[in-house]
Amino acid sequence: MTTAPAGGSPVEAVPPPGRSLPSGTLVAFVLLICAVLASMTILHPGYADFLAGSRGRAGSLNDCLRDAIRNAGGTGAFLKGEPYGKCDSGGDRTSRGILVSYAVLAVATAAHYRFRSTRRARRRGVRPLDPARFPALHSEVARLVAGVEQARGVTVLVDFLDSGVNGVTFGRAGRCHVILSRGLIRLHDGTDADRAAFRAVVLHELAHLRNRDVDITMITLGMLRCYVALILVPRMLGDLLGLLFVPGGAPFHAATLLDAAVLGGVVLAARSLVLRTREFRADARVAEWLGDPAPLLRAFDLAAARPGSRPPRALGGWWARLTRTHPSFAERRACLADRTRLMHQGFGFAFVLGFCLPAAWDPVSSVTAQVREGGGVRGWWPTELITLLIVLVLFLTVARSSLHRLGAPAQAPSRTPFRAGITLGVLAGFALAPSAVVDHLMLPGLRFSSQLSGWLAVALLGLLFTVWCQFLADCWARSLDHARRPLLGVTALGLLAAGAAVADAGTVFGIPWQIEFGQFMDARLAALPGPLHAAVWTQYVLATRLIDPVWFAAALAVLLGLPLAGAVRDRRLVRHMVPEVRPARPPRRGILPVLGVAALVTVLFPPVYTWWAHQRELEGLAHPLFLVPMTVLAAVGTVAGGLARRHRLAWAAAAVLAAGVVVAAPAVVFGAGPGMWSSQVGVGLEGAALGTLVTAALPRGRPPAGYGPPR
Repeated sequence: MTTAPAGGSPVEAVPPPGRSLPSGTLVAFVLLICAVLASMTILHPGYADFLAGSRGRAGSLNDCLRDAIRNAGGTGAFLKGEPYGKCDSGGDRTSRGILVSYAVLAVATAAHYRFRSTRRARRRGVRPLDPARFPALHSEVARLVAGVEQARGVTVLVDFLDSGVNGVTFGRAGRCHVILSRGLIRLHDGTDADRAAFRAVVLHELAHLRNRDVDITMITLGMLRCYVALILVPRMLGDLLGLLFVPGGAPFHAATLLDAAVLGGVVLAARSLVLRTREFRADARVAEWLGDPAPLLRAFDLAAARPGSRPPRALGGWWARLTRTHPSFAERRACLADRTRLMHQGFGFAFVLGFCLPAAWDPVSSVTAQVREGGGVRGWWPTELITLLIVLVLFLTVARSSLHRLGAPAQAPSRTPFRAGITLGVLAGFALAPSAVVDHLMLPGLRFSSQLSGWLAVALLGLLFTVWCQFLADCWARSLDHARRPLLGVTALGLLAAGAAVADAGTVFGIPWQIEFGQFMDARLAALPGPLHAAVWTQYVLATRLIDPVWFAAALAVLLGLPLAGAVRDRRLVRHMVPEVRPARPPRRGILPVLGVAALVTVLFPPVYTWWAHQRELEGLAHPLFLVPMTVLAAVGTVAGGLARRHRLAWAAAAVLAAGVVVAAPAVVFGAGPGMWSSQVGVGLEGAALGTLVTAALPRGRPPAGYGPPR
């Protein structure tokens, strides 16, 4: 077998890129996390029970709970009484089943990576590149390989049965291979343009090694194949058999069958997104190495014109867009012309991130998880760790986008698709969670509007957190761009944001099941429509946290202190910049429209807050001694945020805090305590934030002179 030289000076080394591009490894890790979460979620509660041997047992926990609810006279009476009745959940083996299934999946993935990752090298027609038969070709390939440090030692093979212009890189650690097609090596003997196209295709395959995405891709694909073969297909087959042959099982099995099918589609879409993104990054790497994308573009034309090119892996239409692993040549040309796709992720990436969060929390925060408390998965399921990784990936993604936006804000794409992807991903994660079906079976009378409203509340909180992450990244973008170690700074900020999210994730993802319980346990809440019920309860959860001054101080330090520190640092850097390159300062809004919004907040805030306090039977909070300061704080914050040029919410929060020392201090003087002060200021911050968001729709004036790009 012929191997490229492992050392020595290359004949004509490929010049290294001037600035390293982001690797596709991070995106592949997102897919890995998504697939692991999907596989573990689909196990709950059916497949895990089957592996643990609890399915079909006489007197199972599910049957006992259904009987207890029926004997109690309904779900409401059951929840208000002894929640578990005489049902013993200590013998439930759902935790062990998930753990066993997780171990089986990990072992199967490791075995697949070890024994199947190099199977392409054993296909019919694939032979090592023979230096005696192709001396010039071997010398050229060896020169290219030697110029890429991460590719030294790779084995070069030729597929003599493939007449298209193709190449592929695969393998595992220590045994990486590059296959060149018969149609590709023919270009080496053609014109100068053909030889340049040949070098571009070879460098594209070597770029995958340079981007370090071969190993993680092989592991991810192996895990997905094992997931489909060992988990998804058996689960869907069992649900199909239950749908056909189990009397009365149609509602459950039909819903779970559809659930598993859609969940598999999400995983396929994530797989396609990752594999297509790594191709974009490899193309961009080649363009940097060569200094000109023309050879790669000619290779695209030759590959598209060859009759022996590889056929598409899907039939076409929406299924092709869902499952294809390579982008079209038109998409690759567009990415080479505009490389914003390398720095800005769109709707699909954000959708996968949002989908992962409720999928991770479903086994421990659903209604089913609450009734399985004695034998549930809480002690076995690494929910906080998964959340930490997902939020860290989210922040690193928006930070890369902010750094690129810093250099060319006018050319940067809109952030709306990314935010919409997060929001809809969270909703889809809740809707496709097994508890969405199981909760209806276990709790007769549960309204779908209650479930959907709880999901919407969490989705909106996820949207607000995403906006805050983008705001934090924008505040620190210039400082990170001038830092000696920007990756260290981005990672530190990401860990702080992820730690803050993990600290309160349990409270946030507990809102849906609390809303569902409230339908049966609180007559006032049950009389409200679903959205109002969710709004009242979410505000109540926030109020219970605001009354803790330690939590309030910590939240201010993270949500406001971190961005303000970055904004102050950014302002100091801007002062040292020459006027011609200063960033444009947006104009202020007119003072009269802003005052109009502040007046509207002043009029609407007291009755809305009074109505909320009445719904929660907290009429004391609507006393004028507490209500008037909160109204004043909301109005002051609205004016400050509406008149600010940039960082409007930060200015609104700073104004509320400054005014809160004077306005809300009498409550402390009269013995209300620091908890009531933090509650007043916190609610005032909410009102100011809503008012500031309303002022965002107002028109601006003219930009100030002396700023912006030179004419």
